[in-house]
Amino acid sequence: MASDSALPPVIGAIADDRDGNPLGTITTVFLDDVTGRPTWVGLTDGLDATSGDVPVIAPISDAEYSDDRLRLPVAGEAVRTAPRVAQPDRLSPEEETTLREHYRSAPATGRHATTDTVAIPTVPTGTAADTVMTLSEEQLQVSTVVEPWTRAVLRIEEVTEEVMVPVTITRQQARIDYLPLSPTDRSDTTGSADAAGVPGTERTTSTSEWVTLYTEQPAVTLERVPVERVRLRTSWASEETTVTQELRREQVELSTTETPLT
Repeated sequence: MASDSALPPVIGAIADDRDGNPLGTITTVFLDDVTGRPTWVGLTDGLDATSGDVPVIAPISDAEYSDDRLRLPVAGEAVRTAPRVAQPDRLSPEEETTLREHYRSAPATGRHATTDTVAIPTVPTGTAADTVMTLSEEQLQVSTVVEPWTRAVLRIEEVTEEVMVPVTITRQQARIDYLPLSPTDRSDTTGSADAAGVPGTERTTSTSEWVTLYTEQPAVTLERVPVERVRLRTSWASEETTVTQELRREQVELSTTETPLT
């Protein structure tokens, strides 16, 4: 069977013979029906202009791929004289048998000629070549982009809080001082009482003048002063998030008809 995507780097590459001479462009890769490994390649351009779109078939076993060029393990003359096939994308068992016999019997020529037999791929007899379809599916590629998210601005708001500050205050207190009288003070006091003309009578209580006492009171003064500076800065913070997306892929369904092939 043939596949246009079995070996992506090979399709479109330049094929050289074992001596390094260019043969043409690889357009098709044929896979083994049992192992699925590439066994043959189809070449066009630069080989036979009369062959149209039908490629020339060459074995790919033991080929070397480098720098977009595939060096085949056969001589260029063997490829140019290889039998043509009927269809560009499939090989019949008979065509594979003919190609194997052709490359086995091809003489070794060129400066790298050797008596060793070229390894020709074999396919079990009677195995039909199937048409290969390429299935595609969607794959999720997740990346990040930077975009505006929100805005931030600095605003000053006043808040009120209660503060308790201990304050020491001083106040005056009244006190009675007692002074003892000397004999002279006593005689003066007695004489004053007799002179008043009321000897032997009861004395009335005298009242002194009122004395004003003073005390300290807390005096509160508010003053607005600068305390600190505030600046708006940005920083990056990482968080895990999940992306959900529906992906589509192709499936193969086998449809058969009951009408026999003629």
